[in-house]
Amino acid sequence: MATGPHKPRIIALINHLTFDGHPSKLTLTLNEILPRYEQQADIQIVETSVDKLLATAKSIEREQRADILICSSASAEFLRKKISITILSFRMGEYDLIRAINLARERGTKAGILTHQRTLKELEEMSSLFTVEVSQAVYTSLQEAREKVRSLVDQGYRVIIGSPTVVELAEAAGAEGVFAINADAVRLTLDDALAICHSRAAEAQKHRRIHAVLKNLSEGVIALDATGTVFSVNSSMNTLLQPDQPISIGDRATEHFPDIDINGVLKKGAAIESHLSLRGSQRLAISVLPIMEEGQIDGAILTCQEIREIQRAERRLRSQSRPSHFIAKYHFEQLTGEEQAFQQAIQLAKLYAHSNSTVLITGETGTGKELFAQSIHNASGRQQMPFVAINCAAFPETLLESELFGYDEGAFTGTRKGGKPGLFEAAHNGTIFLDEIGDMPIHLQTRLLRVLQERQVLRLGGSEPTPINIRVIAATHRDLKQEIANNRFREDLFYRLNILRISIPPLRKRTSDIPLLSKLLTRNLAAGNTDQEQAANEILNALMPRLMNHQWSGNIRELENLIERTFLMSQFPGESKPLEALFPELFSVAKEHHAINAPKESLHNFGKAAEITLIQETLDAHDGDMTKTAKALGISRSTLWRRLRQPQAKTQN
Repeated sequence: MATGPHKPRIIALINHLTFDGHPSKLTLTLNEILPRYEQQADIQIVETSVDKLLATAKSIEREQRADILICSSASAEFLRKKISITILSFRMGEYDLIRAINLARERGTKAGILTHQRTLKELEEMSSLFTVEVSQAVYTSLQEAREKVRSLVDQGYRVIIGSPTVVELAEAAGAEGVFAINADAVRLTLDDALAICHSRAAEAQKHRRIHAVLKNLSEGVIALDATGTVFSVNSSMNTLLQPDQPISIGDRATEHFPDIDINGVLKKGAAIESHLSLRGSQRLAISVLPIMEEGQIDGAILTCQEIREIQRAERRLRSQSRPSHFIAKYHFEQLTGEEQAFQQAIQLAKLYAHSNSTVLITGETGTGKELFAQSIHNASGRQQMPFVAINCAAFPETLLESELFGYDEGAFTGTRKGGKPGLFEAAHNGTIFLDEIGDMPIHLQTRLLRVLQERQVLRLGGSEPTPINIRVIAATHRDLKQEIANNRFREDLFYRLNILRISIPPLRKRTSDIPLLSKLLTRNLAAGNTDQEQAANEILNALMPRLMNHQWSGNIRELENLIERTFLMSQFPGESKPLEALFPELFSVAKEHHAINAPKESLHNFGKAAEITLIQETLDAHDGDMTKTAKALGISRSTLWRRLRQPQAKTQN
């Protein structure tokens, strides 16, 4: 077959009953057409006699003179059983068939059509349109063709249509032979031959590329065609398997892998994975993947690799992969708040970012502990490495253990082949954030303590520990000392975690930040729509005294939810309802409850407008009793009187 830059080599093999050296009609037709194919292919015409047809074809094959042979259908059928060269047969020319039928009409005779092996169904369907009698006959051998021609002539058929051989037989029998292969049919046949050659050249180029790729792979790889036959195999495959008989091109893959359902992959197109045990403890992982071409299964790739090598490579490369969900998104610039206690927490976090020591972040739920952890990571020297976060309270105990520490294959029922690395391994060279560490089961605390001390992880079911280089940041909303007293948290783990400590204040102790946070959250929701932002801010301004006086048990998360509801309500001004109905949590507490709980928060934590509102509400709750009101607010009567005399208070009164 042609390779590289060589043009396709095509030979038109034309046979005669007896070859006297004179060109046939088909040869003359070819000679007229060939000049237009000079740039596309090297096309030769070889004429021979019927008795020398096979010898001539074998000579062409032996000398590798052609990529494709073209001959008549009878010759093609005969030669395909004898030689391996691709053989095409000349197409039958429909135009010449019609011309021959017209010729028979002009001669006032019947027309016979003699074809190899099968009749032309198209002519059978059109027979009612002909004005002359047309009869079709088939032959399978030269002797049968000679007999069929003689029979047609005896029946009065004076025009006989067929191949060059049929034409010679007809003329020898005294009839007029009409060659049924015209110039258009020859061109179509040559175009088919060129298409096959180009397709083969592209396939050969693809195979060369595959060979080049496979040659340089360390794992064993076999490329199979659609029949499951090997068309490429690299040396690594035979090195791994060390078979008694090396795998070679042309072998059937099932002979070397009888226990692998390769035929199933080639039929169904579904990839499979398996393993193979060899001498001693050597075990190989085998994968068979289908090759799809235009939606059809065109072959398969079989890969083979030692399982221990896969595990070693996975552990070597784990730090080089950084999944999208292992990225810290927040930075210190995104932590909003001017309250002194909150700013002190930020300054501590910035300082701790330059250390590799373990950090313990404490604070109520919703205060932003993970935001602090991500900011520390992004300000540290590990910022290009993974940030892996896990909520220790969100997983069942058994699942949490496998997620944190990973497992080897066979550690328990349903394990993934080859095992799975845990999150400690995934965080190698980066940071692992253990949220809600106070909810970790006590026996896992023991394993965690060992990881922190030894800086290596032992997978479930494993025997070989994996060294890790990680920065640990833990967070909890629980009082760990109280948990220690209740025997729910290990004291030695607490001191291992409590090296650098950050305490994040709750929102109710950051009330001066509420207006700023509210506007920021509203601006983010508006996404540049100033009208919606302004409408939402109008509702917030009306709610601000209530917001400032709310207990915020959910902290920032609760505020986010309330701002989102405010923003949604602002988009439907025509359907507005009383604020009490839209924000019941801000109005459901009785006024006396507000007054009684007010001393828990210093009055100085509120803005001036909120102060006056709170004073008025508390005064009303105590029926105007100044002494009880001052006591409830935690201020003196004189201070209360002074606040009530302020211009804003008079205006409100």
